[in-house]
Amino acid sequence: MAEKKIAALEDYGSTPVPEGKGKGWFGIGIVMWGVAVCLPAFLIAGLVAGPAKLGTAIGAFLVSSLILGLIAILTGIIGAQTRLSTGLTIRFTFGKYGAYVLQMVLFFASWGWFGVQLGFMAEGFGNGGLALVFGSAVPIWVIKVAGGILMTLTAMVGFKAIEKLTLVAIPLLLILIIATISSVYGDGVTIASAANTTAEGAMPFGVAVSVIVGSFIVGALIAPDITRYAKSKKAGGFGMAFGMVIGFPLVLILGGIMVKGSGGEFDFSRIMLSNNSGFWAFLAVVTIILAAWTTNDNNLYSGALSINAMFPKIDKWVITVISGGVGIIFALVGINTSGGFQTFLGILTIVIPPAAGVLILDYFIFKSDENKGYNPSEIDAVPNIRFIPCIAWILGSGFGFIIQYTSLTFTTVTALDTMIIGAAFYFVIMLVTKNKITLTQNA
Repeated sequence: MAEKKIAALEDYGSTPVPEGKGKGWFGIGIVMWGVAVCLPAFLIAGLVAGPAKLGTAIGAFLVSSLILGLIAILTGIIGAQTRLSTGLTIRFTFGKYGAYVLQMVLFFASWGWFGVQLGFMAEGFGNGGLALVFGSAVPIWVIKVAGGILMTLTAMVGFKAIEKLTLVAIPLLLILIIATISSVYGDGVTIASAANTTAEGAMPFGVAVSVIVGSFIVGALIAPDITRYAKSKKAGGFGMAFGMVIGFPLVLILGGIMVKGSGGEFDFSRIMLSNNSGFWAFLAVVTIILAAWTTNDNNLYSGALSINAMFPKIDKWVITVISGGVGIIFALVGINTSGGFQTFLGILTIVIPPAAGVLILDYFIFKSDENKGYNPSEIDAVPNIRFIPCIAWILGSGFGFIIQYTSLTFTTVTALDTMIIGAAFYFVIMLVTKNKITLTQNA
């Protein structure tokens, strides 16, 4: 019995996923859909689409999704090839101790988003949803604790539980969101008439793209946490394309249409709970829970994998439980309303993209004996630190802070600028130091 429980919790946090455990592109992609359908995504969709013309907002959604999709496809292929988590894969790139720094950053990013989303979910119910369903108000702290425990349970089991939850949740979420859209249009308000309404505060196109890409760049970098279960690199790549190039913009577009029909209200929870029908409130509560759950279990899951890569002797499920407990505590103290933490998340959008650029370039162009050709069987033989990738990462991040506080930009998208700069620094340094460029086949 004990062996069955251990087997159920085995998620290969510190080892490669065995060959026979591979999933097809749909299973990989639907999990990425679950990551994309989240409360912050609807919030950002509203902030972009609310004051702008719907066509302009949709253009920003599509461009952002293409950028994020390309990054996720490339990092996803790496995960499918190595069958290793992001935390272990980056060890080939930056060396053992160099990777430790990025692993900690990824852990805090994932764990922080867990607390933030849990807070958003619970406070969304504070608008009256549970009172309408159950007849009396439920304390917000109870919602945070109960919701956090549920999310921790699926993350504790790992990919198997996340996939099953998402397969059920995504179709239901889409139905409920479309039903909400149909409810906010009427009395002469049509999508065609609402599409051209504008208001003050509309973001310039480049700023809108930057906000969207910067907010979700972490998800693109940690794609290997999902695609390590892909049965082939094609399954990993197509899965990420399905999730990020199709699923993610669809979520944003639906969110934008919803906001335009609600007269500019961009709080997803308020829109869902605007109809005071008990049955409708019940559906709204289910939607809000699923939107938070399908993303937050992935946040906790990826954060635990990052720490498990550093401490392989500790079971991943133990790390997940501890992390979930900490996330619940921080949700209880209001981390989602903390200005300091929002600043921290802004810093992550500068620090993480250059690392992704270096990782992609190192894997697809600069494979060598030093990074062991990203051979999972040689993960323990990588150097303690690879100086050139680490230097390029630092330089790219430093340039990102310059971009952030000056008018200097290349693409108007800060996250993309820092990623390009990090990769460019790495490429140039490798040429100057006469490191050999090897265009290897990734069969």
